[in-house]
Amino acid sequence: MGLPILNLSIHRTNPALFADQLRKACHEIGFFLLRHDDIPESVCNRALSETHQFFQRPLQEKMTISYEKSASFRGYMPLGVENTEGKLDSRDQIEYAAEYDLHQQSSGLAEHTQFYHRLRDTNPWPDSIQPTVRPAIMEYVRGVLGV
Repeated sequence: MGLPILNLSIHRTNPALFADQLRKACHEIGFFLLRHDDIPESVCNRALSETHQFFQRPLQEKMTISYEKSASFRGYMPLGVENTEGKLDSRDQIEYAAEYDLHQQSSGLAEHTQFYHRLRDTNPWPDSIQPTVRPAIMEYVRGVLGV
């Protein structure tokens, strides 16, 4: 059985069908790819290519953006660090999230800042070792946010 590819545009025309496809993919496979025709394939391929190249780099280079340097848990996690339900996962990964304007955030009153606001941060980019990652991922993110 292959990895399901769900087309988000179906959600606009037939939400019930999309929901059924999503439910089936989550319950029977556990993973899926999400496709949307408004994001050019070249943008997706560039982001995938850049991240693939990053993961081919030596561990020492990948660790330059280690999540351990980030209070918001963003960055590279080597093999055997991430866990699910107390069991180590067999993967390395990069954790990225929406970026926030830290200057605007710090101008608020400290007493109104919640503990979870520390998760609002910028992403650690590997600009010194692979400066092409950031523009590729940000172009992809703009496409996704446009959906």
